[in-house]
Amino acid sequence: MSNEVSWILTSRLVTTQPKAFEDLMVEMAKAVQQTQAGAIAYVWYLSEDGQSSEIFASFENSDAAISHMTWFANTYAKQFMDTLRPTGMTVYGKPTQELRNAIASLSPRYLQTVGGFAR
Repeated sequence: MSNEVSWILTSRLVTTQPKAFEDLMVEMAKAVQQTQAGAIAYVWYLSEDGQSSEIFASFENSDAAISHMTWFANTYAKQFMDTLRPTGMTVYGKPTQELRNAIASLSPRYLQTVGGFAR
């Protein structure tokens, strides 16, 4: 089995300015793509009513996910929280205890891979 770790972070928008969400998404997605080699996927979704968002992130392993969390905390945490408020998180794969500790405040739900494939 792979060491890949993925998650979906569900949030509600707390900004009344849709452009703030779009600007943050564009900036963060570009930065992750350019600076985080361990990030496999980083995709933002917005509900049709513009009130909630889901972010799908996938990393080569728990170390890459922890690196992302550290980068996020040091670079975008305040701007993110001014725009979005996390409401849930589902983590896929087998995260290390260190990663579990790093995201514990989000009270994530954990799902382990039991079969299937990804191309």
